[in-house]
Amino acid sequence: MILDILKQQALQSAKKNSLTLKSFKICEPFTYVEVTNKTKTSIGVALSPSDEGDLKNNNFKSIEDILEDDSFNLASRAIILATINAIGQYELQENPPLLKKNLRVESCEFLLENSTKEDKIVFIGNLKPVIKKLKENSRDVAVFCRRKKELNNEVYNDIFEYEAVSKADIVVITGAALIGSTFDALLKFATKAKIIMVSGFSAGLNPIWLKNSNVTHVASLYLKDCSKEKIEKNPFEDIFENNCYLQKT
Repeated sequence: MILDILKQQALQSAKKNSLTLKSFKICEPFTYVEVTNKTKTSIGVALSPSDEGDLKNNNFKSIEDILEDDSFNLASRAIILATINAIGQYELQENPPLLKKNLRVESCEFLLENSTKEDKIVFIGNLKPVIKKLKENSRDVAVFCRRKKELNNEVYNDIFEYEAVSKADIVVITGAALIGSTFDALLKFATKAKIIMVSGFSAGLNPIWLKNSNVTHVASLYLKDCSKEKIEKNPFEDIFENNCYLQKT
C-alpha cells in the first residue's frame, strides 16, 4: 500500500536526519505533528477525522511508534499522515522547491493550462475554490466526496469515484485520501488520466516519495513559517496564506 511505502520512506528520512517527535495534537480541522533534530523543527498537518476514530487514546512516544502503527483507527492514521508530512517538510526545508504565493490560484492555473473544455476532470474531495474557478472557465468537472454533509446535486457520493476516475482525463485527489486505503485503488483505475495530482494541506510530503506511483504532480503548502499555535487557533483560511509548491513527482 502507498501509505506503507510513505511510512518507510519517512522513517528512513527521520533516522538519517536524527529527527525526533516534539509534539502532536488532533485539533479541528487540522491534526499536526512537530519533529525536530534540536537545531531545526518542522511541522506537518493532515485533515482531522470528523467524528471517527478514537481521538483520546493515541499515546505515541516517538516517530517510530507512529510510523510503525498499523491500525485502522482514523485518528491514528491522521497522525501518521501528519508525521509523514512533517518529515517531508523537513526535507523540503533542506532543498526548497520553487515556491509560489497561493496554492488555490496555482492549482487552478495549472489545471486550466493543461486541460481543454473536452477533458473530464474528476476531483476526489471537494476543493471548492479551485472547482468553482474551473467551472467558471467551462471545464467539465465532477466532484466526489465521502463527507455526507457535503453531498448535493453537484457533489456525488464517493461510491461512484472508481467509475469516474476510470473515464477521467485529469484526476485531482485531496491529500487526506492518503489516510485511507482507497488511494491505491484510485490510481489503479485512473489508467486514462494524463495528470493525477495530489493536492491540499494534507499532501505536504516530499513529492519525490510518490515518484514510483502513478501520481504525476503534488500541490501543497510550504509550512516553514507555520507554528502549532496558529494551527490550534483553527485558522482554516489562514493556512492558505503560506507559500506553496506544485511539483512533478
